[in-house]
Amino acid sequence: MARDWDAEIDRWTERFRDVPDPPEPFATAIRDGWDPEARRRLAAEAAEYAARHEAWLRQIAGAGVDLVRLDTRGADCGACRRYAGKAYSLAGGTPGLPPPPPLPICPACRHTLNLLTPFFLQSLGLTVDDLVAEAEPYRDQA
Repeated sequence: MARDWDAEIDRWTERFRDVPDPPEPFATAIRDGWDPEARRRLAAEAAEYAARHEAWLRQIAGAGVDLVRLDTRGADCGACRRYAGKAYSLAGGTPGLPPPPPLPICPACRHTLNLLTPFFLQSLGLTVDDLVAEAEPYRDQA
């Protein structure tokens, strides 16, 4: 199902009104109102990012990867912070792990889901049980 980016931008604009340091371009929009071009650009960039990320997830799922981790980039909007570094199951093949959040979580975010390999887990001294214990299911904050 395609996401309605205009509706999401409206929803997140209202949500960020109560946040001390909202991400750009929301901070500017809250202060000055939405510039139609900035809003159009944000919607287009979010849609493009979502399409690329969905293709990435199809590719790694097709290769048999089930475990992924949400990795955040730089400053986040706070909505993503609770999910940073948490593991998710793409196809439900890892009992105890929830499905990943839809990315981008908010239209301004550009975080990603990266595959978790047994070697990477071992290098961190982690097991799947550790990932399950730290799981953070995504909850839409609408």
